[in-house]
Amino acid sequence: MAEPALRASDDDRDLVVRALERHHVAGRLDPEEFDRRSTAALTAVTLGDLSGLTADLPDLAAEPGGAVEPAGHARHLAVIFLIAFLTVAALVALMLVHP
Repeated sequence: MAEPALRASDDDRDLVVRALERHHVAGRLDPEEFDRRSTAALTAVTLGDLSGLTADLPDLAAEPGGAVEPAGHARHLAVIFLIAFLTVAALVALMLVHP
């Protein structure tokens, strides 16, 4: 974090809590330590307060992240939606033509 004296935003606090959650899941923080640090993160005033909460933990950038959406995933969802819409439209049209 660049300027330790700057006031922390809600996004800054949430980012640290998410990092602490990942370290807790990885077994680096026991439940009590996670609770203590996450409470401190949520009440932190400055970026310096936040940086001290993860200073003794390894960088998460080197670790595998959460689920990453495949490159064409949004396009595939759009195609599936279009097929479903056209199917429903065809069924409605058939019901109107042949009551």
